[in-house]
Order: sequence, then C-alpha cells, then structure tokens
Amino acid sequence: MCYILGKPNLQGGKWMAAKRSKTMAVVAMSGLLGTVLYGCGGNNGENGNAAESPSGSAPASGASASQEPAKEEKVTLTVSLMSSDWIDAAQEIMDRFTEKYPNIKVDFSQVPNDTNAEYLQPKAAANSLPDFMTIDGGTFGAQLADNGLLVDLSDTAAANNTIEGLKPVFTSSTGKLFGIAGGLSTTLIFYNKQLFEKAGIAELPQNWEQFLAVCEKLKAAGITPLIVAGADGTVNNTVWSNGFATNVIGKDPDAVKKIAEGTFNFNTPEYADIYGKFKTLFDKDYLIKGVTSLQYSQANDEFLQGKAAMSFSGVWLAGTMLSSDFGTGVMMPPWNVEGQERVPVVATETGFAVAEGKHKDAALKLLDFMINDEGFYIYQNKKGNVPMTVNPDPAKVKIDPLVTSYIDDLKSYSKTGPLWFEFLPSEVQATLVQTFQRVLTGELTPEQAAEFTQTTYEQAMKK
Repeated sequence: MCYILGKPNLQGGKWMAAKRSKTMAVVAMSGLLGTVLYGCGGNNGENGNAAESPSGSAPASGASASQEPAKEEKVTLTVSLMSSDWIDAAQEIMDRFTEKYPNIKVDFSQVPNDTNAEYLQPKAAANSLPDFMTIDGGTFGAQLADNGLLVDLSDTAAANNTIEGLKPVFTSSTGKLFGIAGGLSTTLIFYNKQLFEKAGIAELPQNWEQFLAVCEKLKAAGITPLIVAGADGTVNNTVWSNGFATNVIGKDPDAVKKIAEGTFNFNTPEYADIYGKFKTLFDKDYLIKGVTSLQYSQANDEFLQGKAAMSFSGVWLAGTMLSSDFGTGVMMPPWNVEGQERVPVVATETGFAVAEGKHKDAALKLLDFMINDEGFYIYQNKKGNVPMTVNPDPAKVKIDPLVTSYIDDLKSYSKTGPLWFEFLPSEVQATLVQTFQRVLTGELTPEQAAEFTQTTYEQAMKK
C-alpha cells in the first residue's frame, strides 16, 4: 500500500522546498507509463546500466559497505515492513536472507498498513529508526533523509536497477534518494465476476452515471455493490485520489504546482464533489455496512469472502485479489461524469529505506537482496504488481495478464493524477479520513468539507 496518516513537523521553508521537489516528481510520473514494458520482462530503455551481477551483489559506491563487518561478526537488524498483504512473503524473504548471511539476524516487525508514518515518527524523534523499513514517497521520508536519518541510496546497486521514473517521488529537495519504490502503482476496482453475472451485468461502466446504474442493479439483486475501507488511508488512495485526478487535475493540470506554491483553492464545487460522490454512494446504500469503521485488511477479506461485488483498491493488491475462487476482474474507476475526461491515478508503490547507523551496511545487504536478488521475486510474485526493476527475469516474474492489459490501457491517457500523500501538506493529509467520515455521518456537507480543507491548507502554508 501507499499511504501516510502521520503528521510530520515540516516547517514552512522546508515544506515549500520539499513540495517543489514533489511537484517535479508528480510531473515525472505522468510520463512513466510510456516506459513500462512489464508483462513481457522488457527493458524500459531509461537505464541500460542495471547491476551486472544482480544475485548477491554488494551495494555500489556512495552508500557502500566500505566498513563492512567481518563475516564472523554477528549483527541483529531491526526490520519493520508495512506488509499485511504480503506477510508470508516478507517472512520468507527474511528467512532466505539470513540463510545467505548467517551472521545477520533479523528482528522483524509487521507494521499495520494504516500506521507506517505514525510508527516511524516517534522512533525518528528518538533517533531509533529501524535499520530497514518501508517508506512512502513524499515529504515525510524526504524530511527524514534531509535530517540525516535515512541513507542516500543514489549510488547503490538497488538504485541502479530501479526504473528512473520511479525515483523522483523518493528524492528529497536536496537530491537524496531516500527510498527504492516497491513498484508502479495505480488505483483500480476489483469486481466479482460471479456476482456481476448473477445481477445480469454484462458491460463495465465507463462513467459515473453508468457506475451508479451498476450499483443499483447489484443492490436490486440483493448484492452489496462496493467495499471501500473508510477508516484508514485506503479511502484517500481511492475515492480522494481519483476524485482529485478527475475533477481537479482534469480541469487544471497545474493544480499540484499551485498547491506547492500556496495558491490553490480547495473551496470549489469540483473539490466538494470528491466528498459528494462518496456521500451519494453511502446514502444510496451502495457501500458495505460499517464503512466508516472498516479498515484495509478487513475490507480485503470481506471482498474475498464474496460479501460485496466490487472493491475499490489498487494494483498493489493484484496478487491477493486476482487469486479468488470466484473469478476477479478489474476496471478503471469510472469517477468521471458523462462527457468528462477520465484521469487515472498513476503513482509509486510504498518503497524501502535504510536508516543511518551502525547497522547500515547489513541493512544495505538486505536492500540489495530485496531488489537485485532472490527477495525481489518472492516480493514481486506475491504482490503481482508492476515491478520497479529495469531488467527482471521474465521467466521468474509472475504478472497476471489483467494487470498487464490494465497498465497498457493507462498509456492511452494524456493526463494522470498522483496519490494524495505525494503532494498534500501533512496537515491536510492528517484530516482527510476524518473529513470523509464527518461527511458520511452528516456532520459536514461536501461544501463544508471543501471549506474546511481550504482553511487547513491556508494554516499549513503559514507555518
């Protein structure tokens, strides 16, 4: 997954510098799809200098293991991964890594998918970050890197084997590459083919009006139409990010730049409609019961148990959702009203970072194992998403043809939008889930939610 719920304390100047960097990153993402040739294992053409010895290669210069411990020296790595949807694969990676490096012991902790930044923030404040961790692209990781807490990975073999277009979102304003992306990310709706057939739905909706008609048809057949985890950042990844892409970026491609400059206005009908659409689904009983308290893992389980016809999520869950017993299809979220341009979300997967400290060299070995060695294929084939590496072995990478086809379709769109955490001020990020909940429960109207967001944004820009 790819989201942050925490509130990093960025000062105004630092925030603006970070935002200028992220604006460039978001622009870079819009051109990334043209370089993605995965599904056939091709080289993206951007970096022909992938690690020549991907298996067991040591980190390259810069962040290299220049003072690497002697082989007999025992090291215990602390590792925290946001891995609830690939926990078995994560454990297998740790087991295989310690088999290869018997002098390294791994103290592995799983971080729930909605608490990664909240977990890391107090540890960062105490200068006790895990040696190896998952990190999202955006301002939080950038701040940690610029404060000297994360290793600059620019000169590592892992970075050399990573698609160039995935790097900007993980690059701080001072040019430090603080993370290696876990892949290319995009939102989508998974649907239960059996339930669609039961309801007599033969064609996928292409716009909002058609989507509502599909939901009504499912509801009339006694089927819950849609699952969205409304109690954590999933709702931001999906409803918010797609709404912003379609309603805002579709109309104003410079919206992200304006947010960075402090000149954007959230208090508009287009922005209010992001909340309004979710409220419509809620009021029409198209959402699963208890949506405001539903979290990521539970939502995934309920879809796989056949409790709803659709799950609004992303390609990061392809390996899980496409392995259902009932047959799962994928569709692009039809968040565009009739006649409106559809703008898909294209971003990066949650990535991997290494903390500065006495175990840096061993942690860099784990990073290399994750990107250039056996760990990559364990991770990739569990996730089933779009790989981040330049030259994966096509005989070893498993990508469902539905994912390949979906990514190919994305290439036909002239505009794309980012995920929320890649560009919003942390103060605004921290309010989104609660704002959605307040709208659904009637505490705020969509218009009041837009006004509240604008006020929060203005306060953030004054700091």
